[in-house]
Amino acid sequence: MALRYLFIDFDSFFASVEQQLQPRLRGRPVGVVPSLGVETTCCIAASYEAKAFGVKTGTPVREARHLCPGIVFVEANHPAYVRMHSRIKALIHKIIYVDAVLSIDEMYGRLPPHEQAPDRARAKAESIKAALAREIGPHVRASIGLAPNRFLAKLASKMEKPDGLTRLDFEDLPHKLTSLELDDLNGIGSGMLRRLHAARIYTVAQLCEASRQKLHSVWGSVEGDRMWSALRGIDLPPVETQRRTVGHSHVLPPRLRNPSGAHATLHRMLQKAGRRLRAMDHFAGQLVLQVKFGFELRWENQLCCFPTQDDVTLGRHLNLLWEARPKGAPDPTKVGVMLLRLEAGRSHTPDLFAEPAEKRRLALQEAMDQVNRRHGGRSLYYAEALEAQRDREVAPMRIAFNHIPGLELERD
Repeated sequence: MALRYLFIDFDSFFASVEQQLQPRLRGRPVGVVPSLGVETTCCIAASYEAKAFGVKTGTPVREARHLCPGIVFVEANHPAYVRMHSRIKALIHKIIYVDAVLSIDEMYGRLPPHEQAPDRARAKAESIKAALAREIGPHVRASIGLAPNRFLAKLASKMEKPDGLTRLDFEDLPHKLTSLELDDLNGIGSGMLRRLHAARIYTVAQLCEASRQKLHSVWGSVEGDRMWSALRGIDLPPVETQRRTVGHSHVLPPRLRNPSGAHATLHRMLQKAGRRLRAMDHFAGQLVLQVKFGFELRWENQLCCFPTQDDVTLGRHLNLLWEARPKGAPDPTKVGVMLLRLEAGRSHTPDLFAEPAEKRRLALQEAMDQVNRRHGGRSLYYAEALEAQRDREVAPMRIAFNHIPGLELERD
């Protein structure tokens, strides 16, 4: 027996943080929303009291009111969630080395050999729970999974919620997994589910019984072999991943639902993406614009370019794409920008024919980035974003599933 991994999954993290910070919310059903007073928005988190009524992430506000008449909506406070995450990570790091943070509410560590026995591993998990209650507060709780590999530890952390502590060891396999649905397993989305059904695999029990060769065939790659090994507790080295996109999207407030407001918001988001790009020391070779006009028309335009991290160059590309928008369309209601074809600075070959002005701008942008890190992202910016920069509700900090924004980099 070797419980090598301890996986921590925080329960309803955003809502739990709100309940910890605001005593009036404790014990009450809470829905966290992007903005208060907007009936068309959705919950981005729900407390367990709200979940008991069927409210969950993605539930529209109107539906949440119907399901749970006593629900209290609070506006998301992303900087507070990032600060709480940092405190929690530092606390847990004192108890177990945190190998990786996978998202704002997930992290894991590997147990040293002398703590891999079931009783020692459980004691370590319980010490983390006690430290959270003592140092952070009793309303920010975590479910912990213990297993021989990361895949099973993550799965175990979701099997008993909230505030669970579940062990999956070799003698528990596969019978402790058979009550799960296929799409409960990490790596099985809707597309893979269809492929498994086409291969006559409908249950987790059938998945565990399938041969390595069959899973290789279903996945069409070595990822099938990795799934076969993961289900048996075999610990494989993680696959290195590379960031593929940097981007932002935003639902426009009513005053900016016009061409000039949408254009300014796109520039604001592009300049935010540019700061992130430079902080990562990456260059982007493709820009994508996405605009929703009214409630039906979705439009997208894109352009490939020599890899750059220069805001002015990217801004010129944005203007070219924007000029091609459909004429006579309804007012824009949502906009987004994405930077793709990313390459790391260490792999980037500079443009031998770049204008001297562009090289000078990079030095200027480095100085602007330093000022914005110190004083907030609305301190220095290019004028095309002016109309959107004045409104602090436009493209504020947001926490994506696998991206925890740096407070210095993205604070306003």
